[in-house]
Amino acid sequence: MRALHADAGAWRLMLMGSAFGQLDRQNTLRGDTQLGLVDWEMLMAMRNAAGGVFRLTAMTSIEPFVLGTRGYPELVQTGGVDRGARLVNWQHPHDLIGELSATYDHSLTSDVAASLYVAAVGEPALGPVSYRHRASSALNPMAPLGHHAQDATHVSDGVLTAGIYTKTLKVEGSAFNGRDPDNYRYNIDYAGASLDSYSGRVTLARPDVALSAWAGYLYAHDRLEAPIGMQRYGVSVLTSFEGRDGLRRSSSLVYGYNVHHHGSEHNHGDSTARTYDVMTALLWESLLPLTRRWSTYFRLEQVDKNANEMGFVGGDLMQIFEIRPITLGVAYTLPLKGDAVVSLGGQATMTLLPTDLEATYRTRYPMGFVAYVNVQPRRQ
Repeated sequence: MRALHADAGAWRLMLMGSAFGQLDRQNTLRGDTQLGLVDWEMLMAMRNAAGGVFRLTAMTSIEPFVLGTRGYPELVQTGGVDRGARLVNWQHPHDLIGELSATYDHSLTSDVAASLYVAAVGEPALGPVSYRHRASSALNPMAPLGHHAQDATHVSDGVLTAGIYTKTLKVEGSAFNGRDPDNYRYNIDYAGASLDSYSGRVTLARPDVALSAWAGYLYAHDRLEAPIGMQRYGVSVLTSFEGRDGLRRSSSLVYGYNVHHHGSEHNHGDSTARTYDVMTALLWESLLPLTRRWSTYFRLEQVDKNANEMGFVGGDLMQIFEIRPITLGVAYTLPLKGDAVVSLGGQATMTLLPTDLEATYRTRYPMGFVAYVNVQPRRQ
């Protein structure tokens, strides 16, 4: 991660973040055009304490002020609600407070340590590193279409995680509030909250590769359905290698498997009807610098979405649609001095839709385009 570092007495401070000022154009009648801002900022403070290391983390975003309640247009994106209705073809804005947490790590032996993570808002041990913090997506401002099947719990209002780890292996378990945030993005939402969801994750890490596997149970995560459970499983491989040219190239392979249960409104009066569906999401993305100024990147996905998520109100709401988006992008880093790195970039996304959605989008190959200015801290 790019970060700025400073010392304040016994505290070590680290500032990370990214901001995209972007022109977002999503074609078809379901799309829109928007001039907006996508951002996150994180301040981390750490110090030695009681024979271990104590860390405080706070993350914010001004997206609710800039983008409004719907966020930014993104074709075939789902997840989140706006004024009691599902958001479709829009990526919701992230909350003003994205993390507010405390972590304590303490050595148990010369080779084993334990950790405790407590968060008013934070990320349970479920899923890979959030796309906003993956090196492989550092220059892509758009959320993956599989985000809500893979790493959407990265902003959970109430998390408790305990872990034990060595230099290469970490095992974690979490109890957390699995309810999705509502569309009022300016507070910590504890309405009906309870630590009634749980998860576990195992990570095997080397300096340049991290392999993770997870499983979790989320209760009442969908605000538009009766409280009910969902299982989420997945694996990820994250890599970041520095080549002989001194350039670091990063890739992520993420697979999510969700067993999503539904309330009785999906049965259509048939007591024998299936009340759950299985949806998967597969992602491969890479950031591939060509020179110290020019970088290319791509993202390939295969994502399942059901008719309920897509906003349909009739027919079989558990019908599964297989969506395949392809994103290609390029960015140029300006030769500026100082603590900030400024890049100019652009990307195009073509999505392959199943024939059942052709009438909805008037094409099987809808296109989206984004041009942006990105600002990040300079690596120190």
